[in-house]
Amino acid sequence: MIQVNTAGLEERISHLSDAFRARQSGAVDSPYEIIKTPDLDDGALVSGTPLPLWSRQGWSLYCQYFSIGEGYEIATYLVIVQAGWYYKLFFGMLTDCVPICGYRRKPWILIGWSIAMICLAVMAFMSFEDPYCSNPAVCLTRKWRLTPAQAKFFNFHAPDSGTKFIVLSAIASFGYIIAGCASDAVVVEYSHREPLVIRGQLQTAIYIARYIGQTVAQLLVGVLLNGPNFKGSFSFNVAPSVMNGLFLAPCIVVVFVTVVVFKEEKQSTGFQSVNGYKTAYRLLINVFYSFDTTAATPIQSLWAKVEPVMNSFSGVVANILFMGILVLVGKMGLNWNWRWTIALSTIAILLIDSFVVFMTIFDGLRNQWFFVGALLADQILSGVRFIVGTYCAVELAEPGTEGAIYGFITALNSFSSPVATVVYKLIDSYFEISNTDILLDDQHTRWQVAYTYFIAYGFKLASLVWLVLLPPQKQELQNLKRTGGRNPWWGATLLVIYLAVLAFSTMFNLFAIFDSTKCLRIAGGLGCH
Repeated sequence: MIQVNTAGLEERISHLSDAFRARQSGAVDSPYEIIKTPDLDDGALVSGTPLPLWSRQGWSLYCQYFSIGEGYEIATYLVIVQAGWYYKLFFGMLTDCVPICGYRRKPWILIGWSIAMICLAVMAFMSFEDPYCSNPAVCLTRKWRLTPAQAKFFNFHAPDSGTKFIVLSAIASFGYIIAGCASDAVVVEYSHREPLVIRGQLQTAIYIARYIGQTVAQLLVGVLLNGPNFKGSFSFNVAPSVMNGLFLAPCIVVVFVTVVVFKEEKQSTGFQSVNGYKTAYRLLINVFYSFDTTAATPIQSLWAKVEPVMNSFSGVVANILFMGILVLVGKMGLNWNWRWTIALSTIAILLIDSFVVFMTIFDGLRNQWFFVGALLADQILSGVRFIVGTYCAVELAEPGTEGAIYGFITALNSFSSPVATVVYKLIDSYFEISNTDILLDDQHTRWQVAYTYFIAYGFKLASLVWLVLLPPQKQELQNLKRTGGRNPWWGATLLVIYLAVLAFSTMFNLFAIFDSTKCLRIAGGLGCH
């Protein structure tokens, strides 16, 4: 059966009707002018019909990002698994430059999800070692202080049995990131067809789908992994293999949707030069904004007494708020000034966050509902900051390099976290903020924790300096692309920085999991003696 693009047909009929009325009124004279294709005066970057958000092709894209949201939860339980995000530039180049049977996107999507599906299936049928501690009441007890009765709740061999699951999880992560890079390229291609005033709608929609998937995953984690083995308040335990089986389901669905629903036309294209130096601000602003403190998790669990189930369900509510603000920005904020939006959102986040944190540190109010509830307001502002910061990626990408450019820009976000983490862990290692210190809860410890937050907030505020590298809106960024020219030295310099940070991040991840190196200050330890 012949597939008819009704949206494009309606648009063309409307154009012909308008042209006929213009000819009757004498507004145009040439017969050609009546029916010629309109110029791209609506601000679209390439010709073509924008993707209708509720079309089958649109739903096939949402399915991709829903599954990425699911995979994200299973992929973040160990640092090493996140390494795949650093290679998004190379995966993007693969989908741009290495077509399979004439197709640049669909085969790589299938390959990526198949890898993830196989790894999750293997882990779903593997047996897991007993947990390190099965009784939350004694889990914080020092090993040398354990009585024989308490020691029976511990499995001291548990940390040594996780290597195979780390490796499988890392491979699964690489798989869905490959699929994600190809999907990102498709989104960029369709976004280029959107007129200037609505460009960003599709981007917003796919991120909403992603966070819906992440919300579902957090619900599963919050309910099923809140047993005694995970220091939770529920009386039952669910094996991690069951979670792997549940996360396997969306992989199977998305493979089916990709084969049956997702459509792509054959193309032949070569690689064009990547004018990526304009994205330098992305790395700088996110390195500064990702600066945090190692005391964040301990004060949440030990001082605010936030239970795992509360933490998980607050994540669900946070994602719902986040998705709501994405919808709002997608409808009302596509043409907001990027600089002012990011700056005001960042300042508001710091004001809310600092109030809650310092009330908790100095025992003004230590309550899990206050701690979690007040910080949910951050999600509204974080949603604005996040989605506005991603709109420039579409503007920078050029036809033929959609996957490489989008992968490169989003990889810079992934790089920023480990770089900032190494720096703040190194700084925090000189403060007395270990779990043992925080359990003392004396005035000296409180000020030690406060100092680390002063430093973190200072770096976050300093991140706004780099907004001068970001054009205020889409039109200004397009003007910069047209008038700024191409400087190969900028591109080469940025590529060298990318490779250096890639090596640094990979090394950092490896240091964090090996016994002989995780004691190093650069890996977050207190120093090897």
